[in-house]
Amino acid sequence: MKRYDPQSIEPKWQRRWEETGIFTAPDKPGTKAYVLDMFPYPSGDGLHVGHPRGYIATDAYSHFKRLTGHDVLHPMGWDAFGLPAENAAIKKGVHPAENTTRNIENFRRQLKSLGFSYDWSREVNTSDPDYYRWTQWIFLELFKAGLVYRDVGQQWWCPNDKTVLANEQVIDGKCERCGAEVTKKELTQWYFKITAYADELMDALDELDWPEPIKAMQRNWIGRSEGAQVTFGSDAGDITVYTTRPDTLFGATYLVLAPEHALVGKLTTTEQATAVGKYVEQAKRASEIDRTATDRKKTGVFTGSYATNPANNERIPIWIADYVLASYGTGAIMAVPAHDSRDREFAEVFDLPVRQVVMPETGAPVDGEEPRRSIVAIVEHPKTGELLTLDWEKGGGTLFVGGGRDEGEDPEAAARREVAEESGYTNLELVARGIQAKNHYHTIAHGKARCSTAELFHFRLKDEARDEPKLEDHEQGLFTVGWMAPAEVERRMTDPMHGFAFRWFMKREAFGGEGILVNSGQYDGLTSATARERIIADLKKRKVATEQTGYKLRDWLISRQRYWGTPIPVIHCKKCGPQPVPGEDLPVELPNVEDYLPTGDGRSPLAKVESFVQTPCPKCGDAAERETDTMDTFADSNWYFLRYPSPDKKDGPFDPAALKAWMPVDVYVGGAEHAVLHLLYARFWTKALADRGHLAFREPFLSLRNQGMILADDGRKMSKSLGNVINPDEVVEGLGADTLRIFEMFIGPFDQSADWSTQGIEGSYRFLKRVWTFGQRLAEANSGHTHGSDKVSAAERDWKRVASQATKRVTESIEGFRFNTAISALMEALNGFQSLADDAGGVPATARPYFERYLVLLTPFAPHIAEELWRELGHEDSIFTQDWPTIDRAALKQETAAIVVQVNGKVRTTVTLPTEGLTEAAAVQAAQENEIVQKHLGDAKPKQVIYVPGKLLNFVV
Repeated sequence: MKRYDPQSIEPKWQRRWEETGIFTAPDKPGTKAYVLDMFPYPSGDGLHVGHPRGYIATDAYSHFKRLTGHDVLHPMGWDAFGLPAENAAIKKGVHPAENTTRNIENFRRQLKSLGFSYDWSREVNTSDPDYYRWTQWIFLELFKAGLVYRDVGQQWWCPNDKTVLANEQVIDGKCERCGAEVTKKELTQWYFKITAYADELMDALDELDWPEPIKAMQRNWIGRSEGAQVTFGSDAGDITVYTTRPDTLFGATYLVLAPEHALVGKLTTTEQATAVGKYVEQAKRASEIDRTATDRKKTGVFTGSYATNPANNERIPIWIADYVLASYGTGAIMAVPAHDSRDREFAEVFDLPVRQVVMPETGAPVDGEEPRRSIVAIVEHPKTGELLTLDWEKGGGTLFVGGGRDEGEDPEAAARREVAEESGYTNLELVARGIQAKNHYHTIAHGKARCSTAELFHFRLKDEARDEPKLEDHEQGLFTVGWMAPAEVERRMTDPMHGFAFRWFMKREAFGGEGILVNSGQYDGLTSATARERIIADLKKRKVATEQTGYKLRDWLISRQRYWGTPIPVIHCKKCGPQPVPGEDLPVELPNVEDYLPTGDGRSPLAKVESFVQTPCPKCGDAAERETDTMDTFADSNWYFLRYPSPDKKDGPFDPAALKAWMPVDVYVGGAEHAVLHLLYARFWTKALADRGHLAFREPFLSLRNQGMILADDGRKMSKSLGNVINPDEVVEGLGADTLRIFEMFIGPFDQSADWSTQGIEGSYRFLKRVWTFGQRLAEANSGHTHGSDKVSAAERDWKRVASQATKRVTESIEGFRFNTAISALMEALNGFQSLADDAGGVPATARPYFERYLVLLTPFAPHIAEELWRELGHEDSIFTQDWPTIDRAALKQETAAIVVQVNGKVRTTVTLPTEGLTEAAAVQAAQENEIVQKHLGDAKPKQVIYVPGKLLNFVV
């Protein structure tokens, strides 16, 4: 028997597949499947074992689609421009072009060593002038459409990478690439007007087969909200605010302006001038990330001026605070501290009014129900900070003091009465009278009590006395009264309204939800939704409000002050202004220079290359200068999927016929970290190009799947600095590419992270060795040299059943991207086959067609061993020319059932019975006739028989 030797098998078939071009996609597909990986940055020296997980998945899926009759486009290329590649080159002291070329060669070698079925004839490289010529062409198409503009503004600046960053590339105040703390720098930059497509980018998500978390991230980033622009009058002029909650207008007790707001100077009184000037200067030195940090104490200063609230004509103070940004909304907000957490924090710092105008509603009113009024009272101990609680022993859980309020009874008096009745305490100091609530339940020992309204109170004992609470007789036994730490209260609180009271008083949370309006004049009693419509309509009549849609999304900053990128195809003329480079002059090639290091002064290194900069104006012919910024690398990856169908086209970026044949991408696989970077940008460019008449579709990726990380065996992310990187070359050289492919698909659910395991990958190798041994024995059986006995140990239908079960599970698993369950099904099927072989390990010739089906099922995951065994079985054509096995539904019907028999819960034996007509009585009889069972039952008569139909029988004696 031949030994399993992946080191000789795998290179052989990789060469054969490449020579025959078996995976080359046709130009005119029949039933097409475009299966795409997010192409890699060739910035490092090579892959580690975490990188191929997504590539293995797409390769398996591509093979599956081919075997099910599809023409498959499965290409690969290189995201070669940009910061990752340039920084890696600088670190090595090697020119980016040289370093990137070297890295690509190694990446390509590694990918080929894993046997991936890429159509290498379609390979693209974004740093190739033949490619970025068309990136520049698309830039100019968007320029013509008014979707590219230049502007001056404060930009995120990475001091380490010495370049500006888009908003999307700043994560928690740090550069997304290198992790350095970012700052702000005023620069003139180029932008793509992605905001023009905000609505479509948002709405079209509903139709995409994408993971919900990715869609949610894009929706949140776009941040569309429906609201109104409302005008507050002041002596210095009108102040406009944008709000999504006009129903809370009556709760606006002050205004807050950004320090950079245009009216700050006019609003500041003489008395406040020094304080305001000092605060404005202080704010200029803080980054936006610091200013808007949720855990930062609120700061601010009063201008000395007042504004008029248009809802109630109330004069309210105007403050300046750095948590309001000039770049968001109008640079001014109406502060509603009862219903916004930031505003409440600010109000508490500066002792500003907090007015409730929305009453939470936790249930619906019941027609004909007698209205009940209730109170919730929190009592705090002055020394320990513990809270008085009622523990209802007969149900109902842990509550604060609560109870009913009589008709006409003062709410505070009712609250004090309830505290006295339920605990005996009367020495109470009122700390705060809280928010009102409407239509809720109190959950208590004797069920749920419906209450129409509730009022919340926060008391504190006037002294530190802590006598044991005394109960009125009628309450004795229903609950116990005690003191509890706030953290424990939060954990144990069971009633929604009591929990709300805790969050309002003790955690200082504002109520941001919707409900019923109170303290809002003529709008009292309306729901938030109805009140919004009526308030906006009334303010519109008075010309102090307009309906408006707001967005968080900002236009995409495309300029980078770095060398290694696509040059922006614009020429600056003093007479004519910025002019697009004529199409016939594309590409504007990146000059090969020795000094490519970033300057750090806000200019690209290209600004120093006079031969590149100096050029005539394409409009007037006078001396002019080229734009020296390069494009963000995401511009290159915005459209690479459009190039693959016609990568060699010379007179355009893509062939319309090829796009019609292959686009959109059917399945796209990559990391979730690109949710609001590449994926959002690519959707934008696709829509913009469609509107220019270049594309017949508006969404590039119909289906998206994200892979989880493979972590090091220490549970950390693989990193050279941590010394825990595993090179796939080592695995391929030792155990083979098929072993790596099987292991990475079996390691866990595809979209979840998993730890690398040396033991696990060795298990995958042993599995393939078992497949190899079984295939070799079958080959010997078919050549007339059966290993072991010639006796057929099972009927042919049993082989068919195992193969059909595997076909069903593997098919459904691949279609659902549940690759780990597909591998599990293949392992179980091999066990089934081996159990059907005779005791000496012989494989009957009747097994051949079913094992051949099995090899086809194995092919997507372990193509090399599958191809080798296919040829060992005498086939001259490739296994890739075969059809995917069909699911034999009839064979799936199991004709016998193996019933596990237990005595007192311990497994004693298994009895096999025909499934047809199988009843509990028949199973019991067969089991009791079994010698092993009889031995353990003895003369005892079972007290109980537990039967799980067709699976388990347990005698309890």
